[in-house]
Amino acid sequence: MKRVAVSACLLGKKCRYDGSDRYDRELETLLEGCEVIPFCPEEEILGTPRETIDIVEDRVVGSQSGHDYTDQIVAQAKEFVKSHPRIDQIYSKSKSPSCALCSARIYDKEGRLLADDAEGIFIKELKKAYKKAKFEERSPK
Repeated sequence: MKRVAVSACLLGKKCRYDGSDRYDRELETLLEGCEVIPFCPEEEILGTPRETIDIVEDRVVGSQSGHDYTDQIVAQAKEFVKSHPRIDQIYSKSKSPSCALCSARIYDKEGRLLADDAEGIFIKELKKAYKKAKFEERSPK
């Protein structure tokens, strides 16, 4: 059976920073017959609701607190890989500092936008581990 990891908010879980979801109805069809493994690194670490986080240079920091969550997110990604040694496909949420495949924003320390086409920190770690997996970023309306 195909093993597919999916950003939990895309499955309808209300785990975003504000307690909302980003349910992606099209995924229902794509996931038929698959073993689905949901993930939400931010909820695991910060709970819901929570402060938003940003990528500042190469670190993930709380936008209000300034707390650096990078090491926790990286450790969580490594634990995910250890718990799920085989993943065939990953659907990740666009624009997320944790889960984006190619749309995360990176800021400098003064808050100026440096890039808006970056990988999220969690996904970056998964890409290192799951070299044969297919990755797709989803951006439901």
